[in-house]
Amino acid sequence: MCTMQSTLSNSTVRLYDSFAEIRQIYNGPLRFRQIDWDNIKHESIILQTPSASNNITMFFERRIVRINVNMTGKKIFVRKYSEQKPSIPCELIKHDNEYSIVREIETGHYFRIQSDLIEYSSEPQLSPIYEVSFYPVPTNLSLIVTYIVSSLRWNTRYTLQTFSNGQIKFQILADIINLSPLNYYFNLTHLMAGNINLAFGSSKSSSLIATTILSQNNIDYSGIHLFSLINNSLKIEPYSILTLPILLPNINIKVYFTYNLILTIPSPITNSITSIISGKHKFQPLYQLSNSSSFLPTGQLLVYDSTSNVLTDEWHLPTLAELEKYEFELGQDSDIMFVYNRTLTINRTTNSSLITTNVLIQNFKQRKVNIRFKSMCHLSMICLFYDSKARSLGSRLRYDLILEAKSEIAFTFTTVRLS
Repeated sequence: MCTMQSTLSNSTVRLYDSFAEIRQIYNGPLRFRQIDWDNIKHESIILQTPSASNNITMFFERRIVRINVNMTGKKIFVRKYSEQKPSIPCELIKHDNEYSIVREIETGHYFRIQSDLIEYSSEPQLSPIYEVSFYPVPTNLSLIVTYIVSSLRWNTRYTLQTFSNGQIKFQILADIINLSPLNYYFNLTHLMAGNINLAFGSSKSSSLIATTILSQNNIDYSGIHLFSLINNSLKIEPYSILTLPILLPNINIKVYFTYNLILTIPSPITNSITSIISGKHKFQPLYQLSNSSSFLPTGQLLVYDSTSNVLTDEWHLPTLAELEKYEFELGQDSDIMFVYNRTLTINRTTNSSLITTNVLIQNFKQRKVNIRFKSMCHLSMICLFYDSKARSLGSRLRYDLILEAKSEIAFTFTTVRLS
């Protein structure tokens, strides 16, 4: 029995970010329409024994045959002119894109008719059919046929929602994309990630983002790893995108408000050895993602402010390993400000400088926030930092603190420029 793959059911799929591997029980020769065949990597069509029978070695002959569909002799319905009703039952003698020759069944007369005036009782197959078969096929063993298609894939997306009480909601979304006219029905769906490069005709390259995903069963796929397993029936409609939420525990997001103050030596305007510099800046939100549950594939991250229900930013999240922490900064926040003034004293004899910086950080939000204030000298300078009690802080300064709602904090630090 030949199966036309216009609707695929009772199958298993392994989805990657640029192709899919379909696995189904082999019940005889498979038939593909031209539009479907164009998306199949024919080298990937193989017949396998079930995993429980890995100790059995079998060899199969594979045949791929192109079948040119012939509509000759098929029953059709014809209108001799566009307004004619009802149409006339005929037999198709010779089909052509513009004019076809038909025979009227009732009279036996032949006549030439415009092809767009022909009606069919079922969808006509005018393009070639590709039939794939294997020999010999044992009758006492269930076999699996697998093949790769370029029109089915999946991508990861992430959303991050911030709330007025400081809570953060992080969500993982899987977009399953079907670019083909096929209906797919899968009993089991694997969302895979790894590092594979495949070519699909016309020298087009299909690459996967390198990542390492561990499944719940710790299955080793030799560099290709299981991100999520959907153990439910899944229907994927033609030319569609199906979005599914993915639940992974132990992914925590912490938000800091950060600023890095770069110290420079201004060009001397006068011969004065002392100068005062002041400024005012906004802090930047910094998001720290702690991933302790699984590896995360790369994907676009959308940030929403759920207090005002607006999209505030976008970020491309790279592949993250298990237990890896990742930080990124987005935009500025007008509710977290700091003002500063610096007193610069230059020692011309030793060609060194003493910089005293007074900082005032202000929180205008209705909740407490995590602050990370950093300072360093310009790359062309060698500096040492000291706190207000003259304790050495090294070549860079970093303060992590919690600032209560509607409050401010002031501190001073000193920097010695050595050269």
